[in-house]
Amino acid sequence: MFTGFFSSSLQRRFCEGFLFYPIRRLRQYGGFIFKQYKTKSGIKTLLDNQRQLFDFNGYYAAELARQIKDRAVPHAERLSRKLEALYVASRQEMKQHAVIFMEFNDVIISYYRELSTYRSVVLESLEKELKPALKIKADETMLQAFRPDYHGNVREVMKAFVKESNTTARFLQKCVDNDNNINDICADRKMQDLINCIKEMSLIQRGMVTLLQHWEDQQRLNGLQMYYN
Repeated sequence: MFTGFFSSSLQRRFCEGFLFYPIRRLRQYGGFIFKQYKTKSGIKTLLDNQRQLFDFNGYYAAELARQIKDRAVPHAERLSRKLEALYVASRQEMKQHAVIFMEFNDVIISYYRELSTYRSVVLESLEKELKPALKIKADETMLQAFRPDYHGNVREVMKAFVKESNTTARFLQKCVDNDNNINDICADRKMQDLINCIKEMSLIQRGMVTLLQHWEDQQRLNGLQMYYN
């Protein structure tokens, strides 16, 4: 089995050769090469359970891709729609209380722009970067592990977005809790729903930051093992 790192040139040549000249009775499943002795041996389930250890590049890439596709992007779309709806609802109130609404409006617009940029630049770019790791084919270049500096850069951008999300959520919660002239909007249940949606977005991104950190730690550990071997 191979992981994208090879402890010897012989192992590397074997794995690369298998992709072009399959050896009889050996099979490939993701990043694994195995021999199956029974038709219903449950080997694929076993390999899935061991993927994090032996094919950690594929494992973390798949987990991050799933988080982006199933949670981060759909949630960002829902959050964008909620921000747009709040902005439209607040425009009439802004005409009557322009000074009070100035900061409120600036925060909403600023976070909306941050969210749009984060989705298009960070999430979509990361999703493209992960694609080579999701399925290795004979005509594809062998996956090379993400560089530590790339991991670090992505994590820092994600952390900055989480910080911005938390700041925005606290500001809106303060508007809800305080007695002021924008209570008509803040008292609406949709406002609290928006705040919860922002907090959920922050939670999703923190989970992705953790995955990236674990991936980098596993790469570093694997590199040390190769060095000492």
